[in-house]
Amino acid sequence: MGTPEEDMFDIQLESIERELDVDLGGETLEIEFAFSRTGCRGHARVSIEADSVTTTEIVPFGMSDLHLAFAALAEQTKAWRIEMT
Repeated sequence: MGTPEEDMFDIQLESIERELDVDLGGETLEIEFAFSRTGCRGHARVSIEADSVTTTEIVPFGMSDLHLAFAALAEQTKAWRIEMT
């Protein structure tokens, strides 16, 4: 692991798409984020019901859902970590 700045991810909003959700009978917003740091990069999409947020709430709600997903992923994979000495 590097310095705290090197360990930070660069996170960018990639796209917001409105899609018809046949199963739910409504529209969803698919919010895609790209993230990267040295040795690791990826994309993550979160979905929210289109009628549950206003236009100005789309990105903050997407960011919150992304945080919750990554927090759950970090907790679920805790045992995978190898301590380097």
